[in-house]
Amino acid sequence: MDPIQPVPEAISHRQLAHLLQSAVADPAAAEASGGDGVEGGSSPELDALLQAYGELSVRLLKAFEGAGDELARGRTPRQLMAMGALRAHAHMALQALTASRA
Repeated sequence: MDPIQPVPEAISHRQLAHLLQSAVADPAAAEASGGDGVEGGSSPELDALLQAYGELSVRLLKAFEGAGDELARGRTPRQLMAMGALRAHAHMALQALTASRA
């Protein structure tokens, strides 16, 4: 088994496209999950954590939307940019979670 590679801080679209093109299709994985798109082979603990993460992310995004102008009050421009990045990453994480279940 390969040692775990550290997660890079950033990846370019070109690098990501290359990884996608060079990925080998695994027909055994489709058979193990029954081919119906249901998560197969993952642990119940991981499934529960992913479910909780998804629910918490939705709550966080709703809180961002409900905060309106209150969000900016008492925060520096740098803090606001960080909050915007957090919001964008929460959206992307939910999209990735949805795609991982498809």
